[in-house]
Amino acid sequence: MKRKHEQSVIDAFSKYMEQRALDSGRQVTRCSLDGQDTVLGADYLFTNHTKILMVEFKYEKSDIKHEVRKSRRLKLCRILDVEEDWRSLSLECHYVGWSEMEVVNSAKRRGVNFNAYYSEVCNQHIFGEESGLVEENPNHGPMLKHKHLVEDFLSGNLGTDFVTFERYTDWLMSLEDDGESGIELIVDHPDGGELLMMEFSSVGDLKNWLDSTSYEPPKPKSKPKPGGFSGPGMG
Repeated sequence: MKRKHEQSVIDAFSKYMEQRALDSGRQVTRCSLDGQDTVLGADYLFTNHTKILMVEFKYEKSDIKHEVRKSRRLKLCRILDVEEDWRSLSLECHYVGWSEMEVVNSAKRRGVNFNAYYSEVCNQHIFGEESGLVEENPNHGPMLKHKHLVEDFLSGNLGTDFVTFERYTDWLMSLEDDGESGIELIVDHPDGGELLMMEFSSVGDLKNWLDSTSYEPPKPKSKPKPGGFSGPGMG
């Protein structure tokens, strides 16, 4: 396929995560960062209502090199190279994801891989030797397939808490010259028969709503036993 299908990758991964959450009786909320992605370096944030992370999506791994076109990204990488505290925080909650062709049951299919943004993007392989970045090549140590990222995220072993995440995103916003802080989010209301969208002026406001809402996810459906039949007996 010659066209880029980044949104299809986002939609497929989001559907997968939501289904895995439903199967385990957990909750996941997804928020688009809309135009704020140019500052934050991410397209979407995901939260299991305790931990939160954000992801910059690409259609294919080769598209990660397009980050070189964004002057803010090199500025961020240079700061993360020398600021250990911010780098550690970034490694916890800021990821990049891309689709990659795999062979499943003799057929070619696309899966989605993830790595910490700093580990994958902030290096000379992406920005060139003249960038002066510390790392020459991506560090694939933290890389995860979509299945393992979702498992770790839903179990609370991936991402960071809301207060720390908001501190990181406020810091990213502060790198801009306009002095703005805080990010704006729109979320679909999950408990209603109509299309209702809620607006939040900060991550903290979103967290306050998540903590106060009485919405409960549907209970996971029991899976039929192999070879079993739950209908009426056949005489």
